[in-house]
Amino acid sequence: MAVLLAGAWLVRDWRWSVVWQASPFLLRGLGVSWELAMLSAAIGLASGTLLAAARLYGHPMIRRTAAAYIEVIRSIPQIMIIFWIFFSVPPLTGTVMNAWPAALIALSIIASAYLAEVVRAGLLSVPRVHRESAYAAGLGGTTTFVHVILPQALRNMLPALIAHIVMIFKVTSLVYLIGLVDFFRATMLVNNRDYAPYPLYLTMALVYFFCNFFLSALIRWFDPKYTLSA
Repeated sequence: MAVLLAGAWLVRDWRWSVVWQASPFLLRGLGVSWELAMLSAAIGLASGTLLAAARLYGHPMIRRTAAAYIEVIRSIPQIMIIFWIFFSVPPLTGTVMNAWPAALIALSIIASAYLAEVVRAGLLSVPRVHRESAYAAGLGGTTTFVHVILPQALRNMLPALIAHIVMIFKVTSLVYLIGLVDFFRATMLVNNRDYAPYPLYLTMALVYFFCNFFLSALIRWFDPKYTLSA
């Protein structure tokens, strides 16, 4: 309590009016960050599921290709993937690449590689006897995967899945480098105009904290016995 009171005393004279006046602009940027994170996570989960299935059940060549894609994307700095999509696609295709589709494509590629490993771990966590029992009951391979293996895997991988979505939301802060006005860039633009770094960047840190805390709390809402901490 004493620390909180001391902190409140220290920040009392900061220019909080700048944050309040710029709040509509900042909230629009935050909306862009949320939209980008959720869309790229959804696309990444769908493609990551296909990659995980290919790596586990595909032809040897398909397994090696999927594994190589996952390892390469996970090994490259995320900002490089964003840059490559934004700067390389226009000269290769002859079309203009705007910041929004470039950011969505790049973050979806990043999410697919990371979520593929989460899905693969979830699939491996399902006991083999469940798959064999489904085959014995006359179910086909696709039906077994969709209705028997995948639902159990999703439940087992839920904590890691939420943790990686938190990571994806934080990675959205990198897209400001290609000109997309997300929450991070919106805060920087306001600071460049009004120069109030302490209240603005403290607000930005708190907003990111509470957004990520909300995402982490989802797991306890789905199933209270799960936790993201060891």
